[in-house]
Amino acid sequence: MKYLAVCCLLLMPLWVRAESLVMYTEHFPPYSYEKDQQITGLNTELVRRSCQIANIQCEFRLLPWLRAYEAAQKDPRAGLYSTSRNPLREDAFQWVGPLAHASANMYWLKSRPDTPPRTLEQAKQYIVAVARGDVYELYLQSQGFEVDVNLLRFNSKSDAVLPFLHGKVDLLIASELILPVWLAEHQQQLTAVQPVIDLSAVGHNYLALHPEMPPALVERLQQALNELKATGEYQQLMEHFLQPKRVSNASQATTQG
Repeated sequence: MKYLAVCCLLLMPLWVRAESLVMYTEHFPPYSYEKDQQITGLNTELVRRSCQIANIQCEFRLLPWLRAYEAAQKDPRAGLYSTSRNPLREDAFQWVGPLAHASANMYWLKSRPDTPPRTLEQAKQYIVAVARGDVYELYLQSQGFEVDVNLLRFNSKSDAVLPFLHGKVDLLIASELILPVWLAEHQQQLTAVQPVIDLSAVGHNYLALHPEMPPALVERLQQALNELKATGEYQQLMEHFLQPKRVSNASQATTQG
C-alpha cells in the first residue's frame, strides 16, 4: 500500500501537489507595476491576498502584455490579470473576479483643430492606437477596423501615449484611472485630452486562469476574492492605491515596458 501511494504521488502533476500557480501581468499602474524590485499594484495585491486566503502559493511575473498572454495560455498552472472578460475570450480561460476596473474610452487631444469622432464608424476615418494582442485590438477588428489601415499596433498600451501626444496617432484607448498616470510620465495633465467614445462594454478586469486548471482551485480563488470584498479589505486596497499621490509615485517607480 505504501508503494502504491508513493507511485500515485509521483504520477500526480507537480503543480497539483504543491498547489502553486504562476500569475502573469504587465506594467499597468495602478493595477500592476514594479516598485523596489517587487511586483505590486491594486489588482496584484487583490490576487496576492486571494492566493493567501485560498492557501495557494502564487508566484508573480511581470512581462509585456503579449508575452504574458502567450505564457498564460501555454502553462496549465498559470493565471493572467488584469484581463478583460468578454465573449471573444470567454472560452479561452476560467475566470475569477471582477477585479478593480474603470470605464475605458477613446481619447482625443483637445488641442487638435478638427472635430473628434463620436461613433466607432466615424473613428474608422482615423488612426487608433492599440497594443498587440490586447482585447481592444480584437474588439475593434470585430467591428471592422483593420491593422495598418486604421489600427496602429504597439508593444504595450503605454507605448502609444507619446505618439498620441505628438499627433502620430489620432485616438488613444485608456481608462479614467490609467490615463492620468500615463500623461504624468510625459508632463501632461488630464485636461489635455477629452473622452470621445465609450468602450466600457468591452469588458471588466478579471483574473484569467488556464482552462485545464482544476475547477476546485478556481472556486477557492473566487471565494477568497469574495471574502476580501465582504470584509472590507478590498475597499481598503482601493483607497490605498487610488490616492493621487500614491498613483503618481507608482508611475515614477518604473519605466515603460
